[in-house]
Amino acid sequence: MKPRHVIAYVYNSCNDPLFKAAMLPFMQHASRQQPDLRLHLITYEQEEYALTAEQAAQMRADLAVYNIEWHPLRWHSGRFKLLKKAYDLLVGFFLVLKLRISPGARSIGALGTIAGAFAFIMAKLLGLRYYGFQYEPHSEFMRDCNVWPESGLAYRGLHYMERVSGMNADILSTGTVHMVNRMKAWGTTAKVYKMPSCVDETKVYFRPEGRQHVRATYGIAADKQVILYLGKFGGIYYDREIAVLFREFHRLNPELFFLIVSPDAPAHIASLMQAEGLPETSYTITRSPYEQVQNYISAADFGIVAVPSLPSQQFRSPIKVGEYLCCGLPYLVCAGVSEDDLVAEKYGVGVVVTGFTGAEAVRVYPEVARLLHQEKDGLRARCREAGIAYRGLSQYLPTADHIFAQL
Repeated sequence: MKPRHVIAYVYNSCNDPLFKAAMLPFMQHASRQQPDLRLHLITYEQEEYALTAEQAAQMRADLAVYNIEWHPLRWHSGRFKLLKKAYDLLVGFFLVLKLRISPGARSIGALGTIAGAFAFIMAKLLGLRYYGFQYEPHSEFMRDCNVWPESGLAYRGLHYMERVSGMNADILSTGTVHMVNRMKAWGTTAKVYKMPSCVDETKVYFRPEGRQHVRATYGIAADKQVILYLGKFGGIYYDREIAVLFREFHRLNPELFFLIVSPDAPAHIASLMQAEGLPETSYTITRSPYEQVQNYISAADFGIVAVPSLPSQQFRSPIKVGEYLCCGLPYLVCAGVSEDDLVAEKYGVGVVVTGFTGAEAVRVYPEVARLLHQEKDGLRARCREAGIAYRGLSQYLPTADHIFAQL
C-alpha cells in the first residue's frame, strides 16, 4: 500500500494544550485506522511550552508510534510583529515545499484560521489539497472583544483570508452548527463537517483521588464548596469581570472558595481580586499542566466559562465545557457561546447569564446554589452523560476518519 503523506500545520507549540486536546487525538485515531497515512506535524515552539532535550525526544518517540513525524520550528513575536509573522510564514513555506517534493505530500491541514491562512496560501502555491480544521472567525472574536480595531491591518488581513480560505478550501471542519450554516449560506465549495473541540471521555472523568489531592495541597476542607475558573484572563476572555462575578458570589455566600487555574501572571489575577475586595483567604491562584487539569476540575463543585456574550461567540468551540461535564462539573456560561448555553439548559447542568455583571451574578446565584447543593453522585452522572453526548470524542471519530481518508 502506497503511503499518503499529509502535512498538519499548527501555529502552536506541540505541548500546547490547545493542540494536544483539540487536534492531536483525531490525528492519532486516523493513523490507527488508516495504515497508509503518514502525518508530518509542523509546529512553532514557544518558550512558554519549551521542552527539555529529553522531553522533546520522548515527544518525538510518542508521535512516531502513530506514524507522525514532528518538524518543530521556532515561534516569533514581540516588536515588529508583522515582519516576524512574515518570517514564520516564509520558513514554514520552505519546509512545506521540501515535504511536497519529498516524500511527496499531497494535502495540508491547519489548526485554526491563523495557521489556516498561512497553510491555504501554501496549498495554492504548491498544489496541495487544503483542510481547515477548527475553522472559526478568529478575526471577529478579536474585533468583538476589542483586541483588534476593525480598521486595523491585523483584523482586515485575517478577516479577508478567513473568507477566502473558507470559500475555497477542499474540506472544513468547524465546532458548531451555527458555523456550518453560515458556510452553507455563503456558498462555499468546501465539504463542511461539524467537529467540535472534543474530550476523550475514556481519559477525562471525575477522579476522587485527584479531588482529595488538590484540596489537601491548597488546604481546602473536604466539605468546602469550590467554584473553579480554569483558563486565561483578558483578550478574548473576560478579565476584571471574573472578579466582579466572584465578588457578588462571595457576598451572597462568604463560605465559597474560588480555585483559579490559569497560565496568566498570578500578580495580575490577584490584583483583580483585591480590587474587588475579595479576601485573600477566599481564593487561590495556580497553574497546571494539561495532564493534571482533570484533578482540579474534580476538586471543584461548579465551573465558570468566561467567554463574553458577543455576536461572534456563537461560532466558537471552547473545549472547557466538555472537560467540565465529562468530569461531572456543572457550569456557568454566557448566552450565545458556542452551543454551551443550549446544553446547559437542555440537560439541566448549567446556568446561563447575559454577561458577567454584578446584577446578573445576583440574579442567577439561586440557580448556582441549587446545583451546588444537589446530590453529588447523581449530578456528576448527569453532567457526564451530557458531556459525552455533546463533546465526547467517540461521537466524532467516524467523522475524523472520513475526513482524513480524503486527504
